[in-house]
Amino acid sequence: MNSDVETFIGLTQTAWTGIYTLITFGLLTMAVVAAIYAARQWKDARKAHKETNRPYVIVVIEPSPASPQLFDLVVRNIGKRPAKNVSITLYPPPERASETAGHELRNIKMLNEPVAMIAPEQELRTFFDNSIERTDERGLPTSHTVSLTYFDSSNEVYEEASILDLEALKGTMFTTVHSIHSLGKSLQNISKTLQNASVLKRRGLVESNVSVNSFPEKEIHKAQESDNENSGITELIARLGFRDEARRLFGPSAPEASGQD
Repeated sequence: MNSDVETFIGLTQTAWTGIYTLITFGLLTMAVVAAIYAARQWKDARKAHKETNRPYVIVVIEPSPASPQLFDLVVRNIGKRPAKNVSITLYPPPERASETAGHELRNIKMLNEPVAMIAPEQELRTFFDNSIERTDERGLPTSHTVSLTYFDSSNEVYEEASILDLEALKGTMFTTVHSIHSLGKSLQNISKTLQNASVLKRRGLVESNVSVNSFPEKEIHKAQESDNENSGITELIARLGFRDEARRLFGPSAPEASGQD
């Protein structure tokens, strides 16, 4: 009787207690593993959400819209949130091949003082240099280390660094595309030409003889001018005493000489 109570399916109560303990431990282990996996998934999802919903400020070199030979320094926020108090540092300090006194590139405000805010998709652009003038002989730097510090709307700070390579497009070719800028440049050249025209610098009225004729009228006018020219030549020859030659060249309508031979 006691043996029947103490065993079940050939296993004692102690054995069943051990099996129950192992099953419980296994379930607990699975629960812990599932919790760790869920925590990691939540952390990755939160990180991905943060990455896609944060300000992201970059500093790049881009060809100028005015000409591919010119290139600009561009600071752009490609993120989804505004960037606040953006501090930008370039080392070594940037320098143009031909600087304009009082407008040196290294002294521009956005490279020396924090920018209050750069909205999403907003950019700050300034002329950097002319690739034709920027030769190796000048000894100008070809790359800069960029250091960025800025905050989001929750006052979380972001500190990032990158390399600005000015020779990334060295050796490449480009095509010239005429745009509205080309039209404006052409109009500017026409304006300069007209300003330098001497006739436009005169004061008062300018007289000009203008004739507007249709094609038939133009042909008749040319024929009349030709006849007048021939009559003048004929009369000159006749006056010189060469009446026979005049008749031979121009027919019997040649005028008689009015002067003495």
